[in-house]
Amino acid sequence: MMDSLLVPFQYEYMVKAILLSGLIGAVCAFLSCFITLKGWSLMGDALSHAIVPGVAVASIFGLPFSLGAFVAGLLAAVGMGWVKHRSRLREDAVIGVVFTTWFALGVLLLSVFPSSINLRTIVFGNILGISDQDIVQVVCIAGLSLGVLLVKWRDLLVYCFDASHARSLGMNTTFLHFLLLALLSATAVAAMQTVGAVLVVAMLVTPGATAYLLTDRFGRMIILATGMGLFCGIAGAYASYFLDGSTGGCIVVLQTCLFLIALVLAPKHGLLAARARRREARAVAGALAPSMPKGPQPPSSSLSA
Repeated sequence: MMDSLLVPFQYEYMVKAILLSGLIGAVCAFLSCFITLKGWSLMGDALSHAIVPGVAVASIFGLPFSLGAFVAGLLAAVGMGWVKHRSRLREDAVIGVVFTTWFALGVLLLSVFPSSINLRTIVFGNILGISDQDIVQVVCIAGLSLGVLLVKWRDLLVYCFDASHARSLGMNTTFLHFLLLALLSATAVAAMQTVGAVLVVAMLVTPGATAYLLTDRFGRMIILATGMGLFCGIAGAYASYFLDGSTGGCIVVLQTCLFLIALVLAPKHGLLAARARRREARAVAGALAPSMPKGPQPPSSSLSA
């Protein structure tokens, strides 16, 4: 029995996939805390799709895919900001228009200029078939993103919590805004190799949302989210061998299971805790009801006199 459980570690491609998935899961989870606090879930979804034309252009000109995807993500983010400030459209409408346009452009370029890139690989990922060169790129991107987050996490926390307060403290909020966008684009590029452009948003949102339900302290939230991201990345890649299924799908489904458990059982913000508080409030209200006056009372004789 034990020997069969260790079978995946006998294959080099599985060892690479497990380790790389754990790294990407941890970095995405770290960043997801800021995305959750800032309310940028839709932005993460947009950038994960907007990197597709960058991959297509990089393939056409023989450039590194990560470079093209990163630049495309930044251009899409800048484009969203420009349209939002120049029009009356709400932010969700701007995001919807821009990211679908960029995704469609990427699909069009890949269909018009056939290359060695498979659209399915971009959309759904292919961590089991990743080349050593791509592994080096992903590790460098993930390591750089993690390093920046470790250095600037306090400033990013203040900015994500209250940009006006950060500005009053003398922080360069414009720099922090574009730094967060750059980190989001870079992490989406790295995660694209693992789960593909479609599921990147899950890795960038779910761990942070789960940790948000479990604690009210941001430092603890980061630790919980990063731990869950690391665990789900490793366990999901490992389980995909036995299930013979999509690695990205296994990782995201596992993250969702943890989220549902936290949603129900979280000690303070879970559904069961909320129900217990409502039941306690009704009990207190019922206990106080007999002692409360039931409608207007007639004036006393002393007052009437």
